[in-house]
Amino acid sequence: MHWYERRPRRLAHERNVIDALKDEGWIKAVDWVIDTQVGNVHVDINFEAGGQLRQARMEYPFLYPSTPPRLLPRFEGQRWSNHQWGTGELCLQVRADTWLKSLDGSDLLRSARYLLDTEAAIDELGQPGVVAAEHRFTEGQLLRWEYARLVLSDELLTEVQSREAGCWVLDLRTNLFDQSCVFLGVGVSGSPQHARWRDSTIPDSVGLQEHGYGRIAIVEAGDIRFQALTSQDMPCEERWAAFSSIPFNGHGIVVGLLDGHVIAKFLGSDNRTYNIIKILMDKQQRSSTRNEVLSGKRVAILGCGSMGSKVAATLARMGIADFFLVDSDVLKAGNLVRNELDWGEVGAHKADGLAERLKRINAQVKVDKWINQLGGQTSVETLTSCLEALKGCDLIVETTGSGQGFVYASSVSDSERVPMVWGRVFGGGFGGYIARSRPDIEPTAIDVRNNIYQWFQSPEFPDPPADAGLDYAFGPDDQTPMIADDADVSVISAHLTQFAVDTMRKAADSEYPHSVYVIGMRKEWIFQQPFDVRPVDVSAVRSSDIAEEDEEVELRANGPKA
Repeated sequence: MHWYERRPRRLAHERNVIDALKDEGWIKAVDWVIDTQVGNVHVDINFEAGGQLRQARMEYPFLYPSTPPRLLPRFEGQRWSNHQWGTGELCLQVRADTWLKSLDGSDLLRSARYLLDTEAAIDELGQPGVVAAEHRFTEGQLLRWEYARLVLSDELLTEVQSREAGCWVLDLRTNLFDQSCVFLGVGVSGSPQHARWRDSTIPDSVGLQEHGYGRIAIVEAGDIRFQALTSQDMPCEERWAAFSSIPFNGHGIVVGLLDGHVIAKFLGSDNRTYNIIKILMDKQQRSSTRNEVLSGKRVAILGCGSMGSKVAATLARMGIADFFLVDSDVLKAGNLVRNELDWGEVGAHKADGLAERLKRINAQVKVDKWINQLGGQTSVETLTSCLEALKGCDLIVETTGSGQGFVYASSVSDSERVPMVWGRVFGGGFGGYIARSRPDIEPTAIDVRNNIYQWFQSPEFPDPPADAGLDYAFGPDDQTPMIADDADVSVISAHLTQFAVDTMRKAADSEYPHSVYVIGMRKEWIFQQPFDVRPVDVSAVRSSDIAEEDEEVELRANGPKA
């Protein structure tokens, strides 16, 4: 049903208020058109404004009156005002950002008449009237028509300004998008007096490297480089020659710093010069000061799959810059439905792909990797090298789904006093859990885990999820994968990340009164609704040598395996 069918009284109101304007004499003709086939309503209006008869059309959108009508010349290409969009629509005092449902079409017409009358008026000095602009565009709105964009960090500009007069090669990397080409300034050439400078905040893997066609210099008003940047008709070869003795080879970028302002031009092979807009840097603080505790921490991520990759990426954004990644898997196309990585890493080991992803988030990130299966078949020496690395971490995040790998991680956590957190998503994605073990505060991780499994078997509960204790890592490659959406995994991963950060704070500052939380995301099993969270009390659990006991039972039952 169209708006005028749902709101016939509003349509009648629009007709009445515009008819009322005819009594004022400046509205000369009104012709309403309702296209019932497509549901459009417009009114053709002839009115006097600015000393002329204006033939206009006012179109009512399908969401009217939630959004305003638009008023424009009835004949394409007519320019009536300086306040007019490229489509011909008049930009009035009554518009998208000022619209209220209490306004109507008559308000648009009065606004248009005021605009056109004011601009047509001539003052005593012979100057036409001006209607002040009320533009409140965001930077993003203004950049919609700027194809070529330049990103120069404050640090790079400071480096250039600290040098003596001269021209420097500007190292660039390029990212191409549907509506823009972004040039990133990543370095400045050296000289006998200055070392080559590299912007350490921009990852090496970002964009395509462009060799040698960027130049940057400090310019002064009137000098040859200033003229090269501001002249309307200078050939590209001459502009380039003002910045470089190397012959112009068909394309280049020249950048001038004038009193702290950036002027940049792209010189094309068609001998045309194009403006490049500098993107302003934004250094506003967006991360909580509570995360300052993460500075200098080293975190182990055991398992770089769906959950581990998400936790690692979020921790990198929150301030962790030192990671130890453990995973043996290769990223495949089927993993993309849940993993933080994308097609750029398909075919690579997940640990390698995630390492590059973390460095793209923060170029200062340091990553060590152990590409193997913790708990899988490997030499003792190789296994020990991984466990030795875990000793040096401030936190172990375990997301492998491997029973044996969990035992090894728990052993390091217990013996070396390293806090450990872990999480699981239930098959089907209806929930999951997060847990932690802090030395001297909670029992060992393996004891906490066993208590969780006992809790799942509570007599008052229905049968627990079939995969609640499943060892995913030791299934065959062609086993049926766990079913869960990216949103399901993301929810549990986000909770686990916050749990991890909280674990690195002082115990007295912890915001979590419990050590285990079972989290529901829809009505299923014990959960009554989304956001149904059940804490599990492990305060009465006592640490044991259950890991060694498990190993002895398996050894007696199966014997050693080659």
